[in-house]
Amino acid sequence: MQVNYITPAVTAFDSQGHVDMEANKKLYDHLINNGISGILILGSIGEFYAISTEEKKRLIQQAIAYIGERAAVYVGTGTTIFEECVDLTNYAVQEGASGVAVISPYYFTHSDEEMFDFYAKLAESTTGNILLYNFPARTGYQLSADTVLKLAKKYPNIIGIKDTVGEMGHTRELIQVVKKESDQIF
Repeated sequence: MQVNYITPAVTAFDSQGHVDMEANKKLYDHLINNGISGILILGSIGEFYAISTEEKKRLIQQAIAYIGERAAVYVGTGTTIFEECVDLTNYAVQEGASGVAVISPYYFTHSDEEMFDFYAKLAESTTGNILLYNFPARTGYQLSADTVLKLAKKYPNIIGIKDTVGEMGHTRELIQVVKKESDQIF
C-alpha cells in the first residue's frame, strides 16, 4: 500500500471520559473516504497523555482491526516511562500497525547523545517501523539533524520523522542533512 498522506486523528471520548470507539470509527471512515491513506492515532492531538495504557491498547486493537487494509495505521506510543513505551510499541506492531510515532522524552531537557541513546534503545527493543516525533514546543528539545542522520544510518526500522515545528527551517535542515546521505527517512 502506497501511503501518500498521514494525518493525525483526534480521539473521540464519551460523556464519561472514555474512548468512544463508534465515534472514532466514523472519524476513520471520514478520513479514508476523503483520500487519507495513513492515519496516526494517539498522537498529541489524539490526547495520548490522557489515556490509560489499558484503554490505549483497546483503541489500538480496535482501530487497526476496523481500518484494516483501507489505510496505514501509525500509533503514537510515547510515554514518560521507557518500558511502557517499548511495551506499547511492541503491542502496536503485533496488532498490525504500519509503524509507531514516538515523541522525544518530555519534561526534562536532553542532550543529543541522550536522545540518540533513547531512540537507539527503542529501535533495538522492537522490530516495528519507528517515526521519530520531534515536537520541541512540548518536549523542550529539538532533535538535531545530525542525531536523526546517525539514527537513520544505524537503525533500518527508523523510517521517518514527524517534525512538528513552527518554522520550516528545521525541516529544511533535516532534508538537506539527512536526505543527502540516507533515503531511509525521506
